[in-house]
Amino acid sequence: MNVSTELLVAVQSKQDRVRNLCILAHVDHGKTTLSDHLIGSNGLIHPRMQGELRYLDSREDEQARGITMKASAISLLYVPGAATRPEGPKSLSDATKLSDGYLINLIDSPGHVDFCSEVSTAARLSDGALVVVDAVEGVCIQTHAVLRQAYEEKVKPVLVINKLDRLILELRLTPEEAYGRLRDIVTHANMILSAFASERYLREADAVLAMDQARADQAEQAAVEDDEEEEEAAAGEGGDDGGGGGGGPPGCEDDEADAFDPVVGSVAFGSAADGWAFRLDQFAEMYAEKLKCRPEALVRGLWGDWAFSPKDKRVVRTSRRGGTGSGKLKPMFVQFALEPIWKAYSVCGPGEDVGGVLSAIVRSRGLAPLVPNKALEHPDPRQALRSVLRAWLPLSEAVLGMAAAQLPSPPTAAPVRAPRLLGGPPGSPPPPGLPERAAKELARLESCVARSDDSPSAPLVVYVSKMVAVPRGLLPRVPGEGGATHGSQLQQDHDEVFLGFGRVFSGVAQPGQRVHVLSGAYNPAAPTTQRQTAVLGAVYMMMGRALERVERVPAGNVLAIAGLDAVVLKSATLSSTPACRPLAPLMFQAAAIVMVAVEPAHPSDLPALRRGLQLLNRADPFVEVSVLDSGEHVLAAAGEVHLGTCIKDLRERFARVELRVSPPLVAFRESIFCPSELAEGTPLGGLVGGLKGPRVVEALTPNGCCVVRVRAAPLPGGVAGALDGRPELLRRVLVDGEGRQEAADGNRADTGAGPASSSSSSLASELGPLRTELRAAAKAAGPQQEARVLQMLERAWLLGPKRIGPNLLLASPRRPNGVAAAEASASSSSTAVESLFDMSSNSVVRAAKATTKAMAPGAQGALSGTAGPLTDADGADGADATAAASSSSSAAARIDLRLGSPVAALALGLISEEDARSYIDDRAAGASSSSSNCDAGVAEALRHVAASVESGVVAGFQIATASGPLCEEPLWGVAFELEVRLVQPQQQQQAGPSLDGDSPQTNTGGGTGLGLAAGSVSQGFTAAIGGPDSETPSWSGRLELQEDVYGPFSGQVMTAVAVACRRAVLEADARLVEAQYLCQLTASAEALSGMYAVLGRRRARILREEMREGSDTFLVSCYLPAEASFGLADEMRRRSSGAASASLMLSHWERLQVDPFFVPTTEEEREEHGEDASGLTNLARRLIDAVRRRKGLPVEEKVVARATKQRTLKRNV
Repeated sequence: MNVSTELLVAVQSKQDRVRNLCILAHVDHGKTTLSDHLIGSNGLIHPRMQGELRYLDSREDEQARGITMKASAISLLYVPGAATRPEGPKSLSDATKLSDGYLINLIDSPGHVDFCSEVSTAARLSDGALVVVDAVEGVCIQTHAVLRQAYEEKVKPVLVINKLDRLILELRLTPEEAYGRLRDIVTHANMILSAFASERYLREADAVLAMDQARADQAEQAAVEDDEEEEEAAAGEGGDDGGGGGGGPPGCEDDEADAFDPVVGSVAFGSAADGWAFRLDQFAEMYAEKLKCRPEALVRGLWGDWAFSPKDKRVVRTSRRGGTGSGKLKPMFVQFALEPIWKAYSVCGPGEDVGGVLSAIVRSRGLAPLVPNKALEHPDPRQALRSVLRAWLPLSEAVLGMAAAQLPSPPTAAPVRAPRLLGGPPGSPPPPGLPERAAKELARLESCVARSDDSPSAPLVVYVSKMVAVPRGLLPRVPGEGGATHGSQLQQDHDEVFLGFGRVFSGVAQPGQRVHVLSGAYNPAAPTTQRQTAVLGAVYMMMGRALERVERVPAGNVLAIAGLDAVVLKSATLSSTPACRPLAPLMFQAAAIVMVAVEPAHPSDLPALRRGLQLLNRADPFVEVSVLDSGEHVLAAAGEVHLGTCIKDLRERFARVELRVSPPLVAFRESIFCPSELAEGTPLGGLVGGLKGPRVVEALTPNGCCVVRVRAAPLPGGVAGALDGRPELLRRVLVDGEGRQEAADGNRADTGAGPASSSSSSLASELGPLRTELRAAAKAAGPQQEARVLQMLERAWLLGPKRIGPNLLLASPRRPNGVAAAEASASSSSTAVESLFDMSSNSVVRAAKATTKAMAPGAQGALSGTAGPLTDADGADGADATAAASSSSSAAARIDLRLGSPVAALALGLISEEDARSYIDDRAAGASSSSSNCDAGVAEALRHVAASVESGVVAGFQIATASGPLCEEPLWGVAFELEVRLVQPQQQQQAGPSLDGDSPQTNTGGGTGLGLAAGSVSQGFTAAIGGPDSETPSWSGRLELQEDVYGPFSGQVMTAVAVACRRAVLEADARLVEAQYLCQLTASAEALSGMYAVLGRRRARILREEMREGSDTFLVSCYLPAEASFGLADEMRRRSSGAASASLMLSHWERLQVDPFFVPTTEEEREEHGEDASGLTNLARRLIDAVRRRKGLPVEEKVVARATKQRTLKRNV
């Protein structure tokens, strides 16, 4: 069937006949081979080349490796029944194609985990997904990942079980055994989606391992049920439940429909290599007339434990192992579907009558017009068999028919996908500050997106999921167009042109339209930032490696757009109006943890390298390009294969210069010792360490006016992993500010305090799994640690680094004054915490010596009394100052600053709004009572200083968490308790009024009096502390901030906080954290020994080992450190002679339980490791030193070269 571009363009306007679908699968499960047959149905590939050409793999390295690396799209036309017409598909008229045809926008995506970003782009542009599974390998590690991607993007999946020919020719299974394997695959896939819906497994690696265990348990349960059924059948209780006339079995409906159900038609079975596939309804139509029953009734018995009794002409129940007790009847799926196919494949055996068997099939099925006699006489029996099966069960008819019947059209899918795309259901409240007119325009736009409005008057909304680099020569030109250059000045010296690969969600896209390009951080209430304007260039229909220029593309279709290379980096939202929320960002399954440094072989090529890196960064949606402080250009990729592809593109396409590439660099994290993660029975001490607990670290600002005390506490790995695994959600809530008020509304709705808006309900549904995982991780840490972890989560003020990381800065603990406040605190979920300034001097470590004789002896003592608090004018989050006077006459003036409030905990729903407000209620009350008794100038001065301190603390925390003390890698799983105290340095005490009351400033009020004497806040202020009711004499003193000498006070605080936090990590037993892959290996029995030897050398931790049923293949699951994963596939092939293969998926981060600073101290340790542990290979220290050398940091080592050579003092001139 040949299809013209004009016909495809005409069907684009019929949205009910448009299907946008992607093909998702594990690597080598047959996605591209399947797509070849679908493309061949439109006459683009010769039948003999289908499955061999790999039409959508246009790159040279894709053809060489045999795997897909880039997502490609093509538009096809499917006419139901065209492939099985006796006259042939070419007999269809254009009118029939236009009236009955479906436009299939097919996107083929990679299956390798390294190219997960391409899967994300494909899923975003699709409404449905063909999930392909190998019948022999079953559901594999990447199948879990793509099902998760489809679930998150609200894409409806259907299942294609491929490579049934391998069950027949390789495994030699009987039809009954094959049916059991196929049923297990369908059940396994349904279990995965069910687990996603119930939020049981929130990490992909956990889901993979849990599903494997669940399958094993289910198999045992099935065996028990089979035995019970056989006993019942033997006792005469066997089911005879079917209705007469071959009706379907009653009561077969489940309470909850499965996502993949062959009875419904959402599962297809076939072999892409041989070009055939079928659904149950096809066999039901074949046998309905013969069995004299309706196809709708017959199809219900073709799957499950049902058999057809020829004696009674009815459907009866059968056991799982076949038969009704006596074993005479077979399941209907085996009898009517599998056995005819097994019979056809028997011609591939030796000594079979190929012509006789195939001729009988052709006659019985009426395939004579479609299968010429010449095809049956082919010398290769497999080729003759393919000709018959492709005519009898054409793959395109089964798969595309399933897509047309089961997958939604754009108008049907739009209401389901709109909440995911828009970040909330349509009609959500507009952003605060948005004008009324713009709010109405925004509501109209979101309504159009929610129904996929393709009218010309609808606002245009296009999502560009990635930028595609296309050779300039492949762009079609309009006659009379003199070779227009599509691209910015950056591309003028290259043959590559960048096109935006996207989809129209509303309106009609046409060349020449002026659009607003919105970044992910754009806010329609602030339309002047994060927005650019552009004019759409030529618009193309993507046809695999070719492009067809079109004049318009309505909503619900995919397209490629020229002219965006200067305004779109990787992805963006295009809109005809600035009153538009950017569509939700893409969700990636992996992280860029593999890096290399690149440099040109010739320094003169450095400008070309920089231009090439810019082009590569635009062309690949996942690669990260950065420049280190040392000037090195670093590429970060998802894995070894992805990295190799990026280097090849950079060298051959974008930079076109000779490159020098460093060995792979692995990202690490830094943390502190967490005792709850030690294996049970592991003793502390030695290499494990952990004998000393976290210590308080003190740092002083250069002016001596501010003392910072910090203590680091560990977060369990589950808590840190939960925070680290949702960066986009945390960015929306904590950085962009989206949903903070909605989270509070959701908390009020949960407690019955008031209704919650639709947007708050959407946000609560997204935050719910995070809260569940955090609480589960706290509980898993053990009963002794659970309360401590929950308390830290409830005090979370900030996250870091970048405000979305897995580290916490805790708000100052509540220390309420008075009986009522104490009772309130006791009744709340957070308990009172001892102040860090109450610690004795012996337990405090000073981070650095003070530059002045700043600290008075009393500054290290405990706070003996507190005065009224001071808050911001609005009583909201901020720092408050509580003045304190010491009973010692020699004590310095001190002001304790209580910093922050649990903003992050409130936004994430970890603490109720009432509990969060209790942090400031007592302060607000104290502020109102003391404001009338203190000088307004002092109150304002203290507010200014407190704000400077708080901004410095926030910046210092972010700096410390972004660069740890071990090797300047980001921190992971650390919570910081931080307190600040303002003190008066000794020299200021000597220069100012004395403390013995010689120059008192009396206070006539009943509370604490504060007064401002003179001077600006930047230079200092004078505070009087005391009162008539106080036992200590009133005092007046001046606090000099000395910003003109040491710089801004906030900067001084920032430096002190960063230094104190880094030192606190070292004092709490610092640990290195490394990324762990979940590795699944497949190997024959003979290759197991070599495989285990390779894994042992690479520090792998074996999780499970099982033998695949019906074969001698073993499946091994293990955790493998990312640092040890390079070259695994090549070494595995060498050691096993090609009989072992590995699949990797990023699983989690894990603390390395080795003390990098271990020094033998006990007699036993000295005997084992030597006096200075010189004979010990400390793994953590080795990894740290390697990273430090790479970064140019100092390393503690002695370099000795030729130690036996005598030193020569003579200098030869």
